[in-house]
Amino acid sequence: MLNSTALWEVVLSSMLVSVGSAIAFAAMPALVMKHYRSKAELFNEMGPNEIPLAELDLPRSQLGRALVQKILTRREHGVPDPLLVALSHSCESPDPQRTREEIRERLLIHVSDLIGDTTPDRRHASAVACQMLGLAEGVRGLGLFPAESISRDELLDLYGPLVQQQIDACPPPEEPHPTD
Repeated sequence: MLNSTALWEVVLSSMLVSVGSAIAFAAMPALVMKHYRSKAELFNEMGPNEIPLAELDLPRSQLGRALVQKILTRREHGVPDPLLVALSHSCESPDPQRTREEIRERLLIHVSDLIGDTTPDRRHASAVACQMLGLAEGVRGLGLFPAESISRDELLDLYGPLVQQQIDACPPPEEPHPTD
């Protein structure tokens, strides 16, 4: 079993690899082999990061703006975005297809639960998830909507309603009927 320092060495190196650091990539195989037998074992041990959406306790009408705000807050504080970590994890996994399916299922469950999407194909949850993934990648990965060019409030006013539109398109869950 790894001690916490060794585990964090591997995790941090893995995170650096996921953002394209050639230096970290050169060190990664040695760290993995030092603590695990293979990269596959590392991924199995770590598993994909949870997508923290369910802690939002807001009226449904405010969810779109709140979801956008979470991504912008992570950018402003330089905190890793779990959506981007999950994307990276699926690409770097020893079994990308299986990992992609697992991450997609977890994400759709979380978003469906959050917005009340009970459609069989979870189309509304899928649309919201795509919008959030796109925003996270755009602002973090591509530097779109730089903070120097557009204020946080302007971006919230621009993007929040787009996400809310998909949430509002999702029929609200039915209230349970009392039994007589």
